[in-house]
Amino acid sequence: MPTDRDARKFAGFRFSKGLEDLFFSEKALASFCTNLLHDKIYMTSTLHFRRFASLFVVFLLWAFSCAVCSAQQNQQQPTKSQKGQTQPAQKGESGEKAPFDPTKAKDAGVGMPTPYDKFIALDQVLTNTKVDWPQIFRKVAVDIDPDKFTDKDVAVPMILGVRIADGVMAIKAKDAELLNKCASDIEKLAKKLGVSDADLGRARAVRAAANKGEWLKVFMELGFFQQDIMKKIDEPEHVTHGTLLIVTGWMQGARYTTTVVDQNYSAETSNLLREPLLARALNEKLGSLPANLQSSPLVAKLRDVLPQIEKILNVPRDGAISKEDVEQLNKLATDAVKAAMGTTS
Repeated sequence: MPTDRDARKFAGFRFSKGLEDLFFSEKALASFCTNLLHDKIYMTSTLHFRRFASLFVVFLLWAFSCAVCSAQQNQQQPTKSQKGQTQPAQKGESGEKAPFDPTKAKDAGVGMPTPYDKFIALDQVLTNTKVDWPQIFRKVAVDIDPDKFTDKDVAVPMILGVRIADGVMAIKAKDAELLNKCASDIEKLAKKLGVSDADLGRARAVRAAANKGEWLKVFMELGFFQQDIMKKIDEPEHVTHGTLLIVTGWMQGARYTTTVVDQNYSAETSNLLREPLLARALNEKLGSLPANLQSSPLVAKLRDVLPQIEKILNVPRDGAISKEDVEQLNKLATDAVKAAMGTTS
């Protein structure tokens, strides 16, 4: 049976916070009323009468608070008609949203694509299958010697993009050892492009967090680390480096996702690969590179495979990418990455 202590406890609810607290106070009141209905309360006892009276007072306080909060919210939220009166439409504006005009759309450029969104989507789709991400990582990730790459105009930025994608995958696999190797390679390759030690401080933070198993912090630090590198590479003297880094980073991410889709093929998983407009945009960025860079065999390889990839990805809305085409996507992306590494096998 409710006691005076219960009543005081109930009365202690704060009503000033609005609907959230009102919701909980409603639940509390319902609980007390249930106790009152199910317990035997006799009014012959002065003590019982006082207890009932205290609960009744609490009920009145609650009802009053509800009314006050409701009135305050009604005052703070004007009706649509009031909004129309107090905020008249500006000149040239109408009550309806203007239709989309593609001629006014602006190209904001292509940022660094990350395969992590695909990894999350695959986990959501493959609810009955546990993807062995560490195994996928060890199968696809490249093993390089950063000191071997000296071509700062083409090879170094391309391999840097590949290793950044590997770093993202290492986080998904939660492999501290291989993430440390990725971070070290990224740091060395970025230095070759003129990124200073001050801009590379986050590489050490990534490794430190990984060694402690703080994977959320690792994910955040690697994201900031990528942003620091991209800011440096987006400077006018490094703009071509950024293009090559983005394209090969996307290629390496495609290798990971197509490997998982191929192992767990369905029409639903294959549709996670559909991004033909991105493939086209990446090819257009390569086409804007200076003539001396476009003559590079490495760039020529990228320009050769991207139209083929776009064609495979460009399927009808209600269609799907066939398993054979998923395998072909993996082969095309692998050929491009291996060409950047200077290997053909």
